[in-house]
Amino acid sequence: MLDLNHNLRFLLASSQLFPFNRGYHHTDADHDLLKQAAMAFAMVAAGDLTQAIGVYGKLIEEQPKLAFFYACRSLLNMETGDQEGAFYDYQAAKALDSNYHTYLEWRMNAGQMLEAEELADLNKQIAADDTNPQLFINRAMLLVQHFNYEEAIADLTQAYARKQNADVLVSRAAIYMRMVRYDAALNDLSLAASLSPNHSTVFMYLGKLGLAVADFTGALTNFNQAIALDAGNPLLYEERAQYFEAVEDWANAIQDYSVLIGLNPEDFFAYALRSDMYQKLGLLKEALLDLDAAIRLNPYYSDLYQYRGEIKKSLHDLVGAAQDFEKYQELENEL
Repeated sequence: MLDLNHNLRFLLASSQLFPFNRGYHHTDADHDLLKQAAMAFAMVAAGDLTQAIGVYGKLIEEQPKLAFFYACRSLLNMETGDQEGAFYDYQAAKALDSNYHTYLEWRMNAGQMLEAEELADLNKQIAADDTNPQLFINRAMLLVQHFNYEEAIADLTQAYARKQNADVLVSRAAIYMRMVRYDAALNDLSLAASLSPNHSTVFMYLGKLGLAVADFTGALTNFNQAIALDAGNPLLYEERAQYFEAVEDWANAIQDYSVLIGLNPEDFFAYALRSDMYQKLGLLKEALLDLDAAIRLNPYYSDLYQYRGEIKKSLHDLVGAAQDFEKYQELENEL
């Protein structure tokens, strides 16, 4: 299990002290950066956006590795019409913790779901039988697709109340992670682990949470545990490979992508991912072979030709590179 009581990435995200966030806030931890986040949040609430942007800018200068402050400033930049600044901060936050991509996407799109026919049908089914947990789960999954995360959480809570199931807790934890409510995600995963100690997906998500907050030791321990419990699951090797990428252990990432390819040889993207790792090690011929395989499996994915063209160029195959760049452009023009 993860111990994140003193992890700033965990504490800041869990505080939910994001500009204009009127929902859940958690500020129990006593840390200077949390106090400054609360101060900036109060400035926004008082309408002093310019001063708050300045505070976030100062905090980013002092703590350039914390995604939270970039996300806060991105939200303010969007509000004040600085789209370029908002995009820059969004990219910075995403690079530091990919969950901030889904968080900011949610903040931009929340509440825009139309009353789709499928949703209306589920509403009728639940009205007729509110004892069936699967109906709440089905509606929650639909709501997630339309960025209605809070309503999805409520539905999964209803499902869990009807049947205490570890899978429901894992699904709810996954949504909490999209909302960067890391404390709530950890609580759900801890409870899921107590209900189902051999549930590999629980440990996979604990690994993902550890990786998100740069608890690399805890992340690897949990990824290893997940694979020990379910060694034939290709997704687990992909997730652990991403951990190895994060710590720049290219050789072990290659090993995990190789296992993934062995388990699922028709997955073209796995070859592309392994190709990138080979490039990191300067093994261009191996990288080229993987992109050849990826293109054989999916000849219509334009980016593959762009990647292969760059490798061919590095290997001084200028004719082959030009052909790949031309094919890339041809496919792009068809979109």
